[in-house]
Amino acid sequence: MANKLTGTITSAEVAALINFDAANSGWDYQQGDTSMAAKQAEGVAGLWNLLHEQRLALLADEVGMGKTYQAMGIMLRLWLEKPDARVLVMAPNHTLCLNWQKEFTTFIKAHCRTAFPAEQYAPQIHGRLADLADAIQQEPHPFWLTTIYALSGLVPQEEKEDGDNAAAAARYAARYRQQIMQALGGSFDLIIIDEAHYFRNRHGDSQRAAAAQAFFGDEQARLGHYVLLLTATPNHSAPRNIYDILSYFKDLGDDYAVDDVRNLMQDFAIRRLRKMQGQSKYAYRNERASAASFSGRLDAELFFALYQKRLVKEMKKQAAGRRMLYGYLEGFESTGGGTDKLRDDEEQIHNDFNQAFDSPLLSQLTREFHDIYHRMPDHPKYDLLVNACLSEDPFAQTSPLYEGKHLVFVRRIPSVREITQRINARYDEMMAKRLIAAWQLPAAALAEWRKSGWSRETFMRLIAGKVSQRAEQDELPFDDSAADESATENEPKMSSKIAELFVVKKTGMRSTDCSNVSLRFRRPESLFSLFLEPARDGISGCYEFCYRHETEERQRDSYGDAARDARLQLTSPTTQIAYQQPLPTAWGLMFDALSQQAQDQLLKWREQPGVIENFANYLRTGYLFASPVMIELYCWFTEFNREQQKSDVQQRYQHFIKWVTPKLAGSLIQRYFAAAIETFETLCVKIVGQPLDNSDYSWRELSSLNSPGSFASGQTQNRERLIRGFNSPFFPNVLVATSVLQEGVNLHLECHQVHHYGIAWTPGDNEQRNGRVDRLFGRINKLLEVEGKAEMTINYPYLEGTFDQDQLASFIRHKHSVEQKLDSCEPQEFNSKIDFHQNSQDWKRWLRQPGDDHFQEDPYPAKPVTRS
Repeated sequence: MANKLTGTITSAEVAALINFDAANSGWDYQQGDTSMAAKQAEGVAGLWNLLHEQRLALLADEVGMGKTYQAMGIMLRLWLEKPDARVLVMAPNHTLCLNWQKEFTTFIKAHCRTAFPAEQYAPQIHGRLADLADAIQQEPHPFWLTTIYALSGLVPQEEKEDGDNAAAAARYAARYRQQIMQALGGSFDLIIIDEAHYFRNRHGDSQRAAAAQAFFGDEQARLGHYVLLLTATPNHSAPRNIYDILSYFKDLGDDYAVDDVRNLMQDFAIRRLRKMQGQSKYAYRNERASAASFSGRLDAELFFALYQKRLVKEMKKQAAGRRMLYGYLEGFESTGGGTDKLRDDEEQIHNDFNQAFDSPLLSQLTREFHDIYHRMPDHPKYDLLVNACLSEDPFAQTSPLYEGKHLVFVRRIPSVREITQRINARYDEMMAKRLIAAWQLPAAALAEWRKSGWSRETFMRLIAGKVSQRAEQDELPFDDSAADESATENEPKMSSKIAELFVVKKTGMRSTDCSNVSLRFRRPESLFSLFLEPARDGISGCYEFCYRHETEERQRDSYGDAARDARLQLTSPTTQIAYQQPLPTAWGLMFDALSQQAQDQLLKWREQPGVIENFANYLRTGYLFASPVMIELYCWFTEFNREQQKSDVQQRYQHFIKWVTPKLAGSLIQRYFAAAIETFETLCVKIVGQPLDNSDYSWRELSSLNSPGSFASGQTQNRERLIRGFNSPFFPNVLVATSVLQEGVNLHLECHQVHHYGIAWTPGDNEQRNGRVDRLFGRINKLLEVEGKAEMTINYPYLEGTFDQDQLASFIRHKHSVEQKLDSCEPQEFNSKIDFHQNSQDWKRWLRQPGDDHFQEDPYPAKPVTRS
């Protein structure tokens, strides 16, 4: 049975257990300190004391302030007090459960100041309530993870009735609660609900709401003795949201009115506002409304004029007036034609849609247009967005690599595919031009290749006469029997066709000249693979030998394996063959051009060989599979081979080094090298959850991220690899998502630009989207720290002179009026239906601009406890 938490605790006592500033081993809590580490220590103490007093606490800190770590601080304190305490964490989806799993490992390893058996408390994840109940019945365990979506879909399809199924869902949920409590011999000691605003709608006929009430139980049989709620937007859309969230876990009776936000927050909650380098989010947020016009597109203008005319007629027919949900028209995002048959629970909760009120009308008009023009009508917003995301040619880019990172949110689910396809098509055009130029082919060849859809067959035919002239004596044929891993979610229609040239396929034309050259730079039996190895000493050291394997049929040299053993000072019985002269690598050639900070970082890693090896695996995989660096290498190799070549492989490699060295300054490979060093530690430990010195980690997830643009929707498997790639300098550069990436995920290490292609349903949803990027220890924070200023670009594209402009104007005006109330958790009401009758003149003045900072006290700080 659960015990009452012992006494109150102070922030200093929390700091004795947990170091919230991992970069400073000597950190300690000082009263009056305004650092994030101090706020987190105060948060843990305040939450513990609230739980001691109320058995229920709400942590409502603004996005990106470390709510997960503060919750883990409560868990750690509980387990130190009661080692057999049972904890259940519910997060929205499996991706966030995995995030909790990784964060827990990092938290214990990097922040815990006392001996704690992390392996014994490692969480078990079960995505369905039935699986969770079965697992708990089988064996005791201290830490369980499940999903909020486990409360959906409880009623089997064959038992569903035509009417209300909420009662059936409640019966199943109550049955699982009883099974769990019987197995536990009582309640969980602590339940933590991540993204608790999912429970803001307690009433109505929702199966999930009914299941939640039954699963969490009532005062006679509560599933959790103590409950900690986490959400950055507790008053998500209405004043009663906070009351409804809390009432799932405590009988509030007549003590509070449903809209008594102030007293509820004072009694149960902590809410602090994020400051990055002393600045609030309004100091650096730059909201832009980008107009897509019909200038020069008469047919598109006529199409949308006819669409709006028929839409008004249809609305009047259905007595809809002039009110509809924000973002809930297909014409705002597309000209129709695409659909995903399925949407997951998260997309359904956030009103993402496949088809909307106007879909039949739009489909009919599109067919009529196609019958006349024999093509699909243009949607100007697509081009506007693509231009915003690809403002520079990546091969001529002068701005930092992170400027190429863009996060795009949609409401219409098929839009993720349509936008991704266009992003990759634009990248393909630029990359194809680079390849054609390297082969010195005429413009007609580019046109012919484009017409073929950038096919492998056409490319090989175009270069056939030239590639046969290339010197090939240096290499024995590669065994390409094993095909490369490809990005399965980015279906062939959406993927980059140019990037696929460098991939060995399982069927069809399996290899191309591009994939063959790629193999030269990655297979250890090719001397050119040495080019992408780390310097022997981690700085600029060269290699002096390779291995030679001899059989009766042939002899084969191995360069990569010998280089690795030389770095790690390992011995091998394999025959060593000395090089004619020491051979350098790109790493060594570029070291002196790195910033002093980057050089110092490599020197620090050199003290732990495993870190250098891990970073080298990461860098090599990113170069070869998930960046335009492979295009650059291929073009260099192609241009180099036009010169007179030596027959000896070592002499040819030395010639290549001499030829390529002047090209390294400002090159993509050099820029990616520097960018990868900057964020590697945070990415590896915090995002991927791997020890920094794990030299065996292959970074395989990057090998399938071949396309510059990728998407995440409810049907996307393994979103984790997209999150990892997007947080690196490597692909994807543009990530297009429905609401599945709206909450709880970190996408901030490289990105500071968000595009709301389909606007959010509420200001709370809008803030959650922005919060994926606007977080501590990310790109924005880094810019503020280093340069003293930063800009977070928040872009709202719209169709000029249409309903789309009217709805955006209405949304921006309403959002601005409630934002500060959202910040301070004051009562506010936001109607998700557009009111076109409101005056929206001069609406752009409500867009947030940098410098619009104002000092605002933390609305509900942690209440301090002092010891006499």
